[in-house]
Amino acid sequence: MSKLLKQLMMIAVAGSMMLGCSSTKQPTASEPVASDPMMMDHVASTDTQTLNYNAVYFAFNKFDINEHYSGIINANANYLSSNPNAKVTIIGGTDDIGSVAYNMALGQKRANAVKKSLIALGVHKKSIHTVSYGKNNAKYPNDDDHNRSLNRRADIVYKDAAPMGYGHDKNDLPTVDSKFYSGTAEQGIQ
Repeated sequence: MSKLLKQLMMIAVAGSMMLGCSSTKQPTASEPVASDPMMMDHVASTDTQTLNYNAVYFAFNKFDINEHYSGIINANANYLSSNPNAKVTIIGGTDDIGSVAYNMALGQKRANAVKKSLIALGVHKKSIHTVSYGKNNAKYPNDDDHNRSLNRRADIVYKDAAPMGYGHDKNDLPTVDSKFYSGTAEQGIQ
């Protein structure tokens, strides 16, 4: 089957899934939400595909990369290295503890740590842009330790030539399916 035909089939399947899953019903507090990383594998899976966040999560006040994220970093490095037109922006984020200036710097350190890992694996530095949002633009409310841990991350966002299976959840967080990355990564490190 040609590559174009496969891509068209994936688009058709994704479109039919979105139509079939659309609803105006709002989730209740007791229902799992697909954009909750802790529920993502159970709620946002298709028959053969499981979505993972295309992100690296960090411990409180840290910017060193935990070994749990080597798989997602390797998958992105492999794709970026073999697709010279692909470009990513790595967005560093933090929880709300500390000053705006401190968290902007920490978010940048997190984004740079992921960038350095990708470059060490052969990705050309011109394929990667980094930015820090610090504690601004949090995707989860900073109302408890769990939600704060979900905001401490660096998202790997494709701008050009995204891989098959790349998308975004309801919170606009980048996701990849199991064809791109078949492992699971821990979300929200305490």
